[in-house]
Amino acid sequence: MRRFLLILAILLVCAQQLQAQLLIGLTVKRKFFMMYEPILATVTVKNLAGRDITLSDSATQSWFGFQITRPDGQLVPPLNPDYKLSPLTIPAGQTLKRSVVLNTLFPVRDLGPYRVRATIFDAANEKYYQSPHIDLEISEGKTVWQETVGVPAGVSGAGGTRKLSLLSFRQADYSYLYVRVEDTDASIIYMTLPLGKLMASIEPDVQIDLQNTLHVLQVAGPKTYLYSHIGLNGELLAQNNVYSTNARPVLRRDKSGMVALVGGELQDPSSAFAKEKGVNKLSDRPVLIPKE
Repeated sequence: MRRFLLILAILLVCAQQLQAQLLIGLTVKRKFFMMYEPILATVTVKNLAGRDITLSDSATQSWFGFQITRPDGQLVPPLNPDYKLSPLTIPAGQTLKRSVVLNTLFPVRDLGPYRVRATIFDAANEKYYQSPHIDLEISEGKTVWQETVGVPAGVSGAGGTRKLSLLSFRQADYSYLYVRVEDTDASIIYMTLPLGKLMASIEPDVQIDLQNTLHVLQVAGPKTYLYSHIGLNGELLAQNNVYSTNARPVLRRDKSGMVALVGGELQDPSSAFAKEKGVNKLSDRPVLIPKE
């Protein structure tokens, strides 16, 4: 009996080790996202097999992917069913980390909740591995400003129009100001990105320059402002922190159509003030989502 139990224990350990050859993790920074906002998902793959493992696509299956379901259990299909990746070798004991914008691979754009798992397929052993699931929810913000402008000559899409929108979106801790740039005629979303924290009682200062690009100045904290410049095709042309000791900074458009900051001082994100106040760093800037 003891010998039988010993053999059984060894078999169970071997089975557990086999099951745990690859350990998969999945993280996102938060649960709630604005409609069309880039959802950056980070997948980790830890090799516990005791040997190098090479992951490669099979004839019918990509080695790297996701399983996304709606509350009714319906699977969300990928945008490109023929999505392929180059083979990748993970040395024994090492961890692979890969970050992707989830909604460039799957149509995660409808309002409501989603359940997401990362999936890894080991073609050599014909075995699937999955991460624990995470829950996401897609919501829409409240429009605080909106304008439709033409695209001038010399700019990609000249002769067309762009709808520029500013939206407030409530997170667990603060409300945030988002910008959206879209071509409603062509059904293209060029950008939906968070600009920064929004003080609910103070509306952002908005100006459009001669080239119809968007300038936004918002209050981010005591004597702290954020100045963003957005292009007509979803480019974040510039974003700077602004500090004021006296009057509130404002945006002014002159007779030539140029927009300038009046009454404030632009701050370098590496400055002592920026570090003290915790204002946005370059590494905190939002990620652009490709056009649909």
